Amino acid sequence: MGFTLLPYPLRAHGVSVRYLPIIEHLSKKYEIDLIIITGKEIERKNVKDLQKYCRRISIIPDTRCLEHGLITKLITYSKFVLPWNPPTTFISHNGQSVTREIRNATENQHHTAVIWVGCYLLPNFISALDSISTEKVLVDFIDSPSLWAKRQKEKIFNVDLLDKYESWKIKKWESKVIREVDSVIYISEVDANTIPSTLTPGKSRHVIPNGINIGAYSTEINPDIPSPNIGFLGSMSYGPNIEAVHWLYERVFLPLRRTMQNLSLIIIGRDPVESIQELGKNPGVRVTGTVDDIWPYVNSVNIFVFPIWTGAGMKNKILEAMYAGKPVLTTNVGNEGIDAIDGKELSICQTSEEFQSEVIRMMENPEQRRLKGYSAHKFVMEKYSWDNILSIYENLVNGESIPQ
Repeated sequence: MGFTLLPYPLRAHGVSVRYLPIIEHLSKKYEIDLIIITGKEIERKNVKDLQKYCRRISIIPDTRCLEHGLITKLITYSKFVLPWNPPTTFISHNGQSVTREIRNATENQHHTAVIWVGCYLLPNFISALDSISTEKVLVDFIDSPSLWAKRQKEKIFNVDLLDKYESWKIKKWESKVIREVDSVIYISEVDANTIPSTLTPGKSRHVIPNGINIGAYSTEINPDIPSPNIGFLGSMSYGPNIEAVHWLYERVFLPLRRTMQNLSLIIIGRDPVESIQELGKNPGVRVTGTVDDIWPYVNSVNIFVFPIWTGAGMKNKILEAMYAGKPVLTTNVGNEGIDAIDGKELSICQTSEEFQSEVIRMMENPEQRRLKGYSAHKFVMEKYSWDNILSIYENLVNGESIPQ
């Protein structure tokens, strides 16, 4: 398996939430070799905690974290600006050294399956395949890079023409990867269907969602959390979450607080950026920052509000709130990959007025909150149990058919 983020500890990021349970499961039957491409010292220190699941772990320096001269940068951009080369978004300066290190790490080894996770440096992995002995090659995009590029609000190059060109290259490149490897995996149907099937004839895409880490749940509450409240859960250094929380504060919380003066906003999530920390200085707002256990905070929230407008893939934070039996309000984008029933397992809102009205309605009816939370919990238990998901993943690795 190849990673550009260390899949440890469990809640470090979306890749670890998805892949630590998979690694734990597969290690019971198979020998696992990992390639970790990283330039972060904290990740290097955590590698030893993964060792118990693996036969071997190879660490490759992430060239993105190194200093590069002007000539090296010019070579990179002149090469990858060509339409037949991979998009600039997923490569790094001096990427050929990554390809070389991947070849060295897999030399004289035969693997039943080789799996690459994510898009960053995937072109370098593809370049190394000619020297890797394996029976099958799988790529887990997780989120569709084309869908990500389409919804990305921040400019890649800050020039419209170049951004459109890069988006076109990403779509072209994603299609090419699907055609070249044995299997590709996505986290949701929306992501899997972003590339038209006509561009990848004869190639199927597999949808394998994330499961919920049930074993870590506790029913403990935090008595210091004021009520009534609305809450948000997620990594607070991630762009779509930052955007969502600012929108939630300005378009939902502040208008509601004019009539519900004791309403609080609870922002739960690790590594809050400065703008989120500043929100915590406003009346009624609490920013938890990184905590050892999220569940006492989650259990203390009355209603979770996730106004998600950008990003791709499945939102684990929403699943976690639903598993905790909390009523959830989100958008159509937030529900992508989860596919819960609007009005039963969660509530879909598309405007600030709809969010405000639904919060008021739920606050005024505790029994409705309880029923909605019960339905949400039941839905997650039935659809997102890791036991079922892990067996599907294992079947795919083994080359067995899985439900489409």
